[in-house]
Amino acid sequence: MTFTNIGATGYWGRRIEASEGDPRCDVEARWISYPWGGKEYCCRTRHQVTTNRLSPYNEQMTLVLEGPMRVKQLAVYQPVAEPTGPWAIKSFWDRRAPTTFHNLHISGPGDKTPFTGDLGNNCAFYAMQDRKFPCGPGSNPYCPGSALDYDGWPGSKLVVMLASMPYADDPTLKPLSCIKPGEDERQQDAPWVGFSPSELNRDGWSGYHPCHCFANTNGAVGDGCGQINVFEVVAESSGSQWGNRDIISTGLRSFQVGSLGGSVCGIAGCGIGQFDSGSDLLDARALKAMERGAVIDADNRASAYAPVWRRPLDDRYFAILLDEQSRVVQVMILHPGNLPGAARALLPALPNEISRSAIEGLVGLRLPQ
Repeated sequence: MTFTNIGATGYWGRRIEASEGDPRCDVEARWISYPWGGKEYCCRTRHQVTTNRLSPYNEQMTLVLEGPMRVKQLAVYQPVAEPTGPWAIKSFWDRRAPTTFHNLHISGPGDKTPFTGDLGNNCAFYAMQDRKFPCGPGSNPYCPGSALDYDGWPGSKLVVMLASMPYADDPTLKPLSCIKPGEDERQQDAPWVGFSPSELNRDGWSGYHPCHCFANTNGAVGDGCGQINVFEVVAESSGSQWGNRDIISTGLRSFQVGSLGGSVCGIAGCGIGQFDSGSDLLDARALKAMERGAVIDADNRASAYAPVWRRPLDDRYFAILLDEQSRVVQVMILHPGNLPGAARALLPALPNEISRSAIEGLVGLRLPQ
C-alpha cells in the first residue's frame, strides 16, 4: 500500500512551557482542570514546517505495538548518507536473543513489563532509540517526564518486523492479557502497530494528555503532528458497523492530509468470509481481492478507495518505509514464503546494510496478487 506526495509546508501546534498571556500560545491557550484535582496551563505554539519532504513524519517517530501480537524480529534502518548512500540498521532485536537490544529501548505496561515479543491483549509497548530525551523544566518540545522520554527515529526510516497477530484467545498469549477483569477479551481483540510523533508520546500521558500536538483543531481528525495507524484492527466493541477483528486498516493523519486512507470495515459490511482465503490485500468496497498494490495520492483524494489487509494469524513481514527523497510512505505485509524480488536484498537476511537502489526497489513495489 503506497502513499505518495507525502509532506507539506505549514504548521502544527507544539506544546511549550509558558505562562498565561504568553503571546507564543497562538494555537491553544487555556487552563486544564484534572478530575483528581489540580490544573495546568496549556500553551501550544505554531511549529512552522518549511519542507515538503515527508513532513511531519520526518520528525522523531516512536513505534507503538499493541497486542495481541507475537514479534520475532524488529529492525529499523536509516540512511548512512543522503541522498545516494546506503541504509544501515540503526536499532535491532531478535527473540532468539531476547535480552539483547541494539540501540533500542522498549517500555511496556506499567513501565516494568519486559519485552519478550509476546504481547497480550490490549498490552501496549513503545519502542524508541536507547538515548534519553531531556525532559522536564525548559525542555523543547515540552515534556513533563515519563518512561517514554527517549529519542525516536528522525528523517527517513524503514521499520521491519517478523510477526503475527493471533486472536486474543491464543493459549500462549491469553495469560498475558491486559484486559481488566470482567471485560470481554473478544471485544477488545484489536492489535495495533502505530508510528507516532515522539513528542506526542512524551507529553506525559503517552499521547493522551489534553495538551498535545495531535490536532490543530478541537476535533480528533489528527490535523496536527498526527500519526500513522500502520496496521490497525478496529475492536469489535466499536460495533458491527465498524469493528472487525479479521481486518487491518492503514491510514495517515497529519496537518497535511487530515485523514488519508484507513477503512473501518465492520463485520456487517465486509465479513472475512466474503473474501478469497488466498489473498491478504482486499478491497473493502468491492468485496474482492486487490489485483495490484494500492496507491493513495495525498494530492488526489479520489485515489483514496478502501484497501484493507487480512489479519495474519501466522508469520508475515510487516514493514513501513518512510522515504524523504521520494516523499513516499510504503506499507507492506509480505509472506516469508513468497517474497518479491525487490525485497530479497533485505529479507529474510536483514543485513547490516542495504543499498539505496534496494530502497528504491521497495519504494517502487506495486505487487500483483
